[in-house]
Amino acid sequence: MKVITSIVFLLFIAMTFSSWAEPESCEHSATEFNCVKYLKNYDGDTITFNIPNVHPVIGKKVSVRVNGVDTAEVRTKDQCEKDSARAARKLVKNLLKRAQRIDLKNVERGKYFRIVADVIVDGKNLKDILISNRLAYSYDGSKKPKTNWCEMGRLPAQDH
Repeated sequence: MKVITSIVFLLFIAMTFSSWAEPESCEHSATEFNCVKYLKNYDGDTITFNIPNVHPVIGKKVSVRVNGVDTAEVRTKDQCEKDSARAARKLVKNLLKRAQRIDLKNVERGKYFRIVADVIVDGKNLKDILISNRLAYSYDGSKKPKTNWCEMGRLPAQDH
């Protein structure tokens, strides 16, 4: 009886530790695309991905708008806004190029029929990273407020 109890206990321990090593599933759902591949980003809130295991017509070179934020525009005459846009673009590029895993959560069609999603980078929401680094503000798709990008950029960035 002790031998059987010991074997069951060891099997339980082995199964517990082996499940820790298993990566989360990369299967997609109606509102999630998991384990997507970063290609490029136009600015801080518009990113192009390939979505594995989805037909190439809809899964290759998919442009996604980051849900819930707005970043500065790259094409502007305002130098502070242009500098902020470049900083946001660089931060996003560096984060996504180095990411172990990128998931798109809460995927939906937004205003202008664009794909909008929460971009999750190694378990962290890209929206939160951009906001904490003062490179974006919360945005719900309504009329954009007048933003002083010179003021936004004055506080030191957070480490991520």
